[in-house]
Amino acid sequence: MALNTLLSIAVLTKLVPYVRAQVQHFYSNPTLAPPTLVVETYNDSLTDNGYIFMTPFQDPQPSPLIFQSDGTLIWDGRAYVNGLQGHDLTVCDYNETLNLCFMYGAQENGYARGYGLILDQTYTQVLNVTSGNNQPSLDQHEFFVQEDGTTVLATIYKQIPFDAATSAPGNTALENVTWLQVGIFQQIDLATNNVLFEWQSSDFVPVSASYVMPGTTDISGNGLSASTAWDYFHINSVDMFENGDYLVSGRHVKTVYRINGTDGSIVWQLNGKTSDFTQDFTFDFQHNARIRNETGSTVVISVYDNGSDDSPPPTGKSKTGYEPYSAGKVLSLDTSANTSTLLDWYVSPDKQLSTSQGDLQYLPNGNKFMGMGNLPFAVEFTDNSTGDATVAYYAHLENNNTDTFSSYRNYKFEWIAQPAAPPDLFVYAQNCSTSPVFYASWNGATEVDSWRFRTSNESSGPFSTVATVVKSGFETNTTVAAGDFNLFTIAEARDAFGDLLGSSLAVQTFVPATNTNGCTSMSCGTTLNYTTAATLGCSVTQSTRKHHNSPPTYGYRFTA
Repeated sequence: MALNTLLSIAVLTKLVPYVRAQVQHFYSNPTLAPPTLVVETYNDSLTDNGYIFMTPFQDPQPSPLIFQSDGTLIWDGRAYVNGLQGHDLTVCDYNETLNLCFMYGAQENGYARGYGLILDQTYTQVLNVTSGNNQPSLDQHEFFVQEDGTTVLATIYKQIPFDAATSAPGNTALENVTWLQVGIFQQIDLATNNVLFEWQSSDFVPVSASYVMPGTTDISGNGLSASTAWDYFHINSVDMFENGDYLVSGRHVKTVYRINGTDGSIVWQLNGKTSDFTQDFTFDFQHNARIRNETGSTVVISVYDNGSDDSPPPTGKSKTGYEPYSAGKVLSLDTSANTSTLLDWYVSPDKQLSTSQGDLQYLPNGNKFMGMGNLPFAVEFTDNSTGDATVAYYAHLENNNTDTFSSYRNYKFEWIAQPAAPPDLFVYAQNCSTSPVFYASWNGATEVDSWRFRTSNESSGPFSTVATVVKSGFETNTTVAAGDFNLFTIAEARDAFGDLLGSSLAVQTFVPATNTNGCTSMSCGTTLNYTTAATLGCSVTQSTRKHHNSPPTYGYRFTA
């Protein structure tokens, strides 16, 4: 079957604070309340295929999300994080099949504590990955399943006692610091959950490398207790070279390291206070360092250069940042001559500065996809190999109040899925003689082309087809003539060839109580409390379920 038209998203960023997205509500699935993705510009001839993967947090309903190119929701994974937070949602290869991979857990101050989750193409849990070696739980910054699908690279944050007299003698700024927060990464075997390799920053990187002193930012920690340990390193990405070495990014040391895959020693370091390279560029408080190529002594990597954080700026720099704006940068390193050069860079249309998070992804057609981190937006650029990259697509999550939120990394992937759970359906009629309205959706399904609605006066059928309509948006709605009123309906999801993909349960038609204010021919709004029993000509008996956000899908019975 043909893959649905897929999307790319780029974002026009603005020099104003963005706030919690305006949420959507669906009659067929009232538990969901995702933000609205507003598409500003789209050039289909320039963009690569793919859906948009986002994980907004600092939001009342954090969820891993997948969107279509027009902003239509494809999947809301709220049920998988259970009120916790999801991060780093990607498509990964595990057991030679495509899966969804992400980290979920409790959000701490600048890091997280949780697990790695792998879901198959029916959104069934395949694996729950935990840290090993008696280390703390996995962190949000990296859950990177490797290309062969057998191991994952994951980060951990750990608090350890700190003795300034031995670790930083003579440094009066650290004399009261007694706790240090260190960055750890593990390579974990997915089949056994055994740790194959572990590295800890404090074993190789001295605290003197840090640019962020205790108590200077909202995530630095003051170092006076375990709960406020000084985060001197702030590990935020890990990648792996073909020879088994690792590429590690430390935000608070402004450095990217090549780590020996046998003993953990530092092979070379780029940027920061003790760079091994001469540079015609700089980066500050970077994220998402990735290996792009290694040929002989030449290594090409990419980073998302935030150019900013919340610490006091150096002399002569503005409070808003060390650099004028954030950028995705592609860097070439000559490890024999110890020189490095800037090959490409990508900047959002309004040249915005994001103070944390973010990523730069290479797409299959050569385009680059950039997430803006604490500004939950993304930009897709055309291939810059000829020096003329253009913005192919941009969008943003709509805002309507003052609560800020972020999306740690934003990605673009192709994805095909058919959920194990059945489609959702809600059927409404204002009264027994008005046209019923059908609302159908299937959270996570990518191949639905049309909906067929079939009705009966018995829950067991037989059911007759009363309408077939093309899928429109996440939730499709349609009406039928009043003469087609029936007590029970099923919705059938069909693909582009008309083949059946899945059917909803038999759902009872909801008819509101007599003289209910606010009800129209389409619905009863989104704030009505449906608790009053109704005795109507169509024999409706309501339960006492309260539903404040939208009309309920379940909890109503009908009698002859």
